Amino acid sequence: MHKSSARWGFSLAALVLCAAGAPVLAKDVAGAKDHPLVGRYTGSEITQYTASEFDEQRFITAPVDLRADGEAFTAANSKRLEGKVFRIRYDAPKERSALEIMRNYEESLKAKGFVPLYSCANESCFKGTGSPYRMSAFSGDGAVNYRYADGAHYLLAKAERPSGDVTAAVFVGTSKGAPIVKVIALEERPMQGGQIAFIDADAMGRAISAHGRVALYGIQFDYDKAEIKPESRPTLDEIAKYLKANPTVGLVVAGHTDAKGGFDYNVDLSRRRAGAVVAELTQRYGIAAARLTPFGAGMAAPIAPNEDEAGRAKNRRVELVKR
Repeated sequence: MHKSSARWGFSLAALVLCAAGAPVLAKDVAGAKDHPLVGRYTGSEITQYTASEFDEQRFITAPVDLRADGEAFTAANSKRLEGKVFRIRYDAPKERSALEIMRNYEESLKAKGFVPLYSCANESCFKGTGSPYRMSAFSGDGAVNYRYADGAHYLLAKAERPSGDVTAAVFVGTSKGAPIVKVIALEERPMQGGQIAFIDADAMGRAISAHGRVALYGIQFDYDKAEIKPESRPTLDEIAKYLKANPTVGLVVAGHTDAKGGFDYNVDLSRRRAGAVVAELTQRYGIAAARLTPFGAGMAAPIAPNEDEAGRAKNRRVELVKR
């Protein structure tokens, strides 16, 4: 199995395990907290906790193949989402069953507006026949072998929110006879852009002289929109400074997107964004419109692979191309 697949797949096998589990702590680990929409079963303690402002997560949506020759996570049994991700592991009270804990989560999530997308229990969570089911899953702690045990319950649910939909996966299993709960909650939201180093007018000029173009990442737009955000002002100031220092230069202002979404849609979005930059330069800075040509390249000219967020971030850009 590929390491990357297992890293982002929240491994169902890891929750129905007989492998060594973390000991029950006297209190939650430092900095840990419940996700406000998912919550915790009363009496549980957080033993592992991470929160990422922007990450990708693969959620199980169908039975998983845990046989030695099977591929655990595929497009047929899981889906990948991006956004703010919370990953939380709880040690639940020993006197409670996995079934009782899961029923409480089901009840609570339904009351909060979550709609179930997929659920399974015990053998129905797995594909194929034969025993034992085993897998070698790659994680930050290395490869660990897990064996199927009774008491496995899984629920995937989604709640629509104006600020971004929330997808929650809840696993309840047993480890050394005690129930454990693992929760992943993902809040869908765009990545925070504008994190690439600022480029000034002189640097723009050097790049254009050397390569005929320069890629800019300081011009920001809201997700799915063509209105320029206020934090773009420093980069626009430098573009205007370059143009005023080089009055004979004409530029193509090209908008570029990543590969998410339809081709025609991305071409139109990138064209509108390029037009917004041209409009800003002519109206606010007094640059002659004849010197600027807006162009929407969409996803057609990537400078990095679109398979991960790092590559997609490089592809979302505005380029100045010398005419």
